[in-house]
Amino acid sequence: MPARSTIKKGVTLGFFVFLAIFFFLFRGANAQTASSPQFLLTWKASNSYIPSLYQGKALPGSPGSKITASLELVVNGKLVNLSSQNIYWYEDEVLVGGGPGVQQVTFSPFGEPPSTLILSVELPQYSSGYLTDTVNIPFVNPEAVIYAPYPNQEFSTNLLAVQGLPFFFYATSTDNLLFKWSVNGQTGSNQENPDVAEITLPQGTPGGTSIGVSLSISNPSGSTVATANQNFTFQNQL
Repeated sequence: MPARSTIKKGVTLGFFVFLAIFFFLFRGANAQTASSPQFLLTWKASNSYIPSLYQGKALPGSPGSKITASLELVVNGKLVNLSSQNIYWYEDEVLVGGGPGVQQVTFSPFGEPPSTLILSVELPQYSSGYLTDTVNIPFVNPEAVIYAPYPNQEFSTNLLAVQGLPFFFYATSTDNLLFKWSVNGQTGSNQENPDVAEITLPQGTPGGTSIGVSLSISNPSGSTVATANQNFTFQNQL
């Protein structure tokens, strides 16, 4: 009986020692995680046009586009004062800015689209040691889209109206861009609204007639061009 009692006490004591060690390590791990600096690294493209109906992010897509990146550091749910910290910014390992308290940098993308830019920020002398973070930024070609609210590209009136939507051009509005339209190979233009094409079909046009619409959007210098094509079908029985 004494032997069994000793074994039982030993097992009980060992269990509580295990719980104490586990609790200590768990609290230590949580404290370390809670106090670890968290990066808030954000970026946006400027002078990169997107239509108002587009809910996505503007991407750098033309020569002249610029990217502005910003950094905040959070510890225990609070923003860290980085005014005295040396902060360095790199695009594809090339220094693009930095110095004491430089939490924001603006730069032009290197290379040619389409590609992915690797933006890195580092704090080499932070109190807890060297810190760094990286974000990938898509660098894209400008795009042209023919927007037409016709299900299955079918329409039933003798007027077909479509709109050209530019994406990621170096521009602040469509006034800075050139739109060229062609319908079944015939070029045309809308002087009042260059981004809109209105095609009027002659009376008696048979159902099933196909209308091919082509669009070219470029900047005034013509150095950046994007094209789009769309086929529509006239269905007069609808």
